[in-house]
Amino acid sequence: MQRAQSFLVVVALLGVVGLGLAAGGAGAAPFDGGFAQMDVEPDDVSITADVGPDGDAQWTVEYRIRLATDEEERAFEELRVDVENDTEAYTTRFRDRMASTAATAESTTGRNMTVSNATVTAERRELPQAYGVLTYRFEWTNFAAVDGDRLRVGDAVDGLFLDGSSSLIVSWPEGYRLGETSPEPSEVRDRSVVWNGPVDFSTGQPRITVAPTGPLSGIPTTGLVALLAALVVAGGVAYRRRAAADDGAAVMAGDDPGATAGGSGAGGSGDAANAAAADSGGGPGSGAEADPGTGDSDAADGADDAPPVDSDLLSNEEQVLRLIESQGGRMKQKQVAEELEWTAAKTSQVVTGLRDEGDLDGFRLGRENVLSLPDYDPEADASGDGDDEESTEGDDVGGDDGAGATGSD
Repeated sequence: MQRAQSFLVVVALLGVVGLGLAAGGAGAAPFDGGFAQMDVEPDDVSITADVGPDGDAQWTVEYRIRLATDEEERAFEELRVDVENDTEAYTTRFRDRMASTAATAESTTGRNMTVSNATVTAERRELPQAYGVLTYRFEWTNFAAVDGDRLRVGDAVDGLFLDGSSSLIVSWPEGYRLGETSPEPSEVRDRSVVWNGPVDFSTGQPRITVAPTGPLSGIPTTGLVALLAALVVAGGVAYRRRAAADDGAAVMAGDDPGATAGGSGAGGSGDAANAAAADSGGGPGSGAEADPGTGDSDAADGADDAPPVDSDLLSNEEQVLRLIESQGGRMKQKQVAEELEWTAAKTSQVVTGLRDEGDLDGFRLGRENVLSLPDYDPEADASGDGDDEESTEGDDVGGDDGAGATGSD
């Protein structure tokens, strides 16, 4: 009976005490409402900030206490009726408390902030046990910082403290993807992260960065223009080189029409070319082999001249795919994190998104996560290695024969 009576007193004072929320390093305090001020504490406190693309956040704070006895059931029912009969008193006190918190954050972040549209409800829920739930909702404008198309969340609640019965959930808009978090969250969901208390966030925490998904996400307008310009220039260079190579091939074919016939073994001119090659120390057809080699060298030079794409202009997903492709299509996840200088959490988030989209495969090898491109074929790689070895051996044998022929001459 004493617990039930204390519960009524506690929740009646909740609107006065509000959230013990500290922002901008003004001194951390738990999200405990008025419960921590009395003999009865809530069994669970859930704080959710749903951030929109404009940086505004819809907040929901739920205080839950288990209704284990008939006295507690009756006490909460009295509270529910009191909230319904005097809703304005509850919301006004709570809004004033949160407005003071937002004012502190405003002076620290430099963003204009307001708290509005505060509401309160009291209801009984089965979770699955019976709980009395007191829920406050409000809107906090400019809660998150908007940096281009990115959202940076957390500076308004810098140095926050969550006690053991509290949890903080931050969610972001549809079509956005998680970038970096600090510290590591307790749980990562589809469009939110969760920290379960006790957590004593240090200065500069919590922090979350999210950006729209897509291959060009995170690229500012100037960067996008520069990328398009680079692609146009690269395309023009490739076209001119291709045209020049075609013109050169046509001129060579016109100057030596017998080269093709000689290469095919039809006509005396081909024999003469082979004889000339033999006199110069080469084997039959060596002159024909020189032209393709020269063409390959020109093509390679053209490829080297193509301007590389700045990795800063690539999305996180593109950086991972390009890195794995450069390693032959297969790579350990730990190596990806090291090469890109990312945290394990950020790497895991990007890799998970790529695997969900079907752009990347993965499997466990001992205690390591191994990543591979969907078209990666280990057997083909093994076969290719064998061909290279056979080709090398053939070159060695040919070289020995050439040496023997020279010696006999």
